[in-house]
Amino acid sequence: MPSDDIDSAGIPTQTAVLPRQRPASSPTIAAAPTGERALRVRDLLERTASCREPAEQQRLRRQVVTEYLPVARSLAGRYSGRGVERCDLEQLAFLGLVKAVRRWQPGLSEDFLQFAVPTVVGEIKRYFRDHSWLVRPPRRIQELRAAINEAEQTYRHRDGTGPTDAELADVTGASTRDIDEARTAGACCRPRSLDEGQGLGLALALGWGEDDPELRHVEDKVTVQRLLATLTDREREVVRMRFEEGWSQARIGSEIGVSQMQVSRWLRTIADKLRNSIER
Repeated sequence: MPSDDIDSAGIPTQTAVLPRQRPASSPTIAAAPTGERALRVRDLLERTASCREPAEQQRLRRQVVTEYLPVARSLAGRYSGRGVERCDLEQLAFLGLVKAVRRWQPGLSEDFLQFAVPTVVGEIKRYFRDHSWLVRPPRRIQELRAAINEAEQTYRHRDGTGPTDAELADVTGASTRDIDEARTAGACCRPRSLDEGQGLGLALALGWGEDDPELRHVEDKVTVQRLLATLTDREREVVRMRFEEGWSQARIGSEIGVSQMQVSRWLRTIADKLRNSIER
């Protein structure tokens, strides 16, 4: 498999690397057309490239895409469990396959599979790079994560176990501190929700903040402000002296030069006005 199907896209978890020396029985190759079927698909590709009738060309392209759908599904499966739904990954792979069928030209690439796989993988990687991060880390960290993932895949394929941080630092040329930072950046792709019913997100939610008792009074304050705006300046002053200052009706009357009975009638009128405003 050519090396140009591996780029530095910032995939948030382990990158699916296509090693140069992959056995012929790998899932991707096994899913591709072989034997007489491969020859028939090759003939379809050549007829598609030379066809000048739009409707017929579209029909031929559709046949080629159908033949290679298992390959696209296999490539999409390499990226499952990384924060993107499997059906979305397959749609991205199908889109890359359609682009490969449209762009392929005889003579430029004798093996369509070698041309199609980088296109399909690139479509998936671009989505991870551009749309999967809720908090996007610096490009340096994204590129380092890609290098770490490729190195880990190589170690597992060769030794059956993952490398240490020191070995990763030696391979990538980064410090162990940078390696740790790149690993931590994976949480930026899909941070834990504070609304989840269990797990780390719930623990964080329970440990942060507390109920503000004043919040329950916010709606009451807004309602009172709206109602007071319907009163005259004198009525608002009477309400302030009676309910904010706690003055008696007699003292209010003495303050503004009216009788206590007049203040009582004003308060009754104010109450009716406010009640009518609420009902409206």
